[in-house]
Amino acid sequence: MKNFLFSLCCTIVFSILFDRFIRPDRRGWRGYTLHTLFILTFYGATLALTGGFWVACVLTDALFLALVIASNIKFQVLGEPLVFSDLAVAASFLRYPRFYLAAIPPILKIILLPTAILIFGCVTAFSSTAPTAHFAGLLILLTSLLGFGASWKFYWRSNVMLRPNLETDIVRSGLLPVLLIYTLRWRATPSPTPAQPLPARELDTDRAPFLIIVQCESFANPEDLVPNHPLAPLNNFERLKKNSDHYGTLSVSGFGAYTMRTEYAVLCGRSEEELGFRAFDPFLTAQDEHTFGLPNRLAALYEKRLFVHPHDLRFYGRDRLMPALGFTTLVGPDDFADVETAGPYISDKAIGDYLHDHIMAAKEPELIYVVTMENHGPWDAGRLDAPDALTAWERHAQNGDALLGSLDSTLRDCGHPAHLIFFGDHRPSIPGYVTPSKIRSTPFIALSYHIHETNAFSSISQITPSELHSLILATVLKSLTQKSV
Repeated sequence: MKNFLFSLCCTIVFSILFDRFIRPDRRGWRGYTLHTLFILTFYGATLALTGGFWVACVLTDALFLALVIASNIKFQVLGEPLVFSDLAVAASFLRYPRFYLAAIPPILKIILLPTAILIFGCVTAFSSTAPTAHFAGLLILLTSLLGFGASWKFYWRSNVMLRPNLETDIVRSGLLPVLLIYTLRWRATPSPTPAQPLPARELDTDRAPFLIIVQCESFANPEDLVPNHPLAPLNNFERLKKNSDHYGTLSVSGFGAYTMRTEYAVLCGRSEEELGFRAFDPFLTAQDEHTFGLPNRLAALYEKRLFVHPHDLRFYGRDRLMPALGFTTLVGPDDFADVETAGPYISDKAIGDYLHDHIMAAKEPELIYVVTMENHGPWDAGRLDAPDALTAWERHAQNGDALLGSLDSTLRDCGHPAHLIFFGDHRPSIPGYVTPSKIRSTPFIALSYHIHETNAFSSISQITPSELHSLILATVLKSLTQKSV
């Protein structure tokens, strides 16, 4: 009995101590009732399985400490603490560990394996077959679940974390309550009323223009990316601003990652306010909202709707999601098997060459959505022969700008009425050079080709990705009432 009570007290006390190290800095003592119930649930489950009081203590606190460390690393690199949807990328970590391992400090990489071996040894050595310990664990598990269920039904469900406010909720209530309640809120979020497809064009109007949308990986303005260290400008972007329909900054929510948030908002047009708790990873529930997809809504205007991405389409489940959103053809890495790379990924030049050949050969207008890959992190010294990570990113960004210039030439030469929308998905996270801040905007530009001009001057805007979706729809519909030149 003494070992049981002492291990139980140590489990709770150390978990609370670890929680005090969470970032952003924890304040006050709110949330520890739910925290303790969560800890007791895992302690009880572990004790019921192993029969070891100290095994349950060590495993419970070790797992929670791992969550705290992971959350703090994520906050340092991406400016956002751990959230429930991050668990959905676990399979991606196994497929592409390079995306994530670069963020882990070297000391943690060194001690990770010995720690895992030590914990495994403790589990093996100190587990017990005594039925009393297993029964005690089961009793703790059931009691804590009952306590949580009653508290959720009679108080938390109607009073706590009704809207997402991640950093504030972490500061007030701690990591475990946020992970748990945000998960429950996310699961309870209803799907919206389906969106209606837009009607086909009338017979006496022009065909829809080609619609080319390019989501450029880690594309940002080099001149304001690093304070007190301006980099060379994006010459094509600066040149084309004068002849654009719109240009400006896109207020994306993520920093250094979360491509899918920007991608979903541009494709489906649902704002973060509308999404609520679904906004942290809208791809997880996008199947329920597929009618909002730009390809589905414009299906009557574009028989062919291409999604182009030269990387594993299983990432974020794009292989399943993009057809549901209305794309008729997926162009993936197999279609770029023999092209040049720039660094570890398919080059933006190869994307430009593919689009040039495809557009020049096309007989009917098409909707083409492109997600580039060349400038994906992590950036290391030596990549593209760069002396440091920042220079490596800059050289890739200039290649992204060259892709914009290449598409401009292609659309000028093809003779088709066309709209080009080009934007960055998020700013890069480059430790030591580019760190998280409240300024997260990326550039966007919208250009028209062989379509009668109606604006005397370009429109300068600061808009959200969902507003860019609305702008794209409005631009396409407006062009149907105009005569091509």
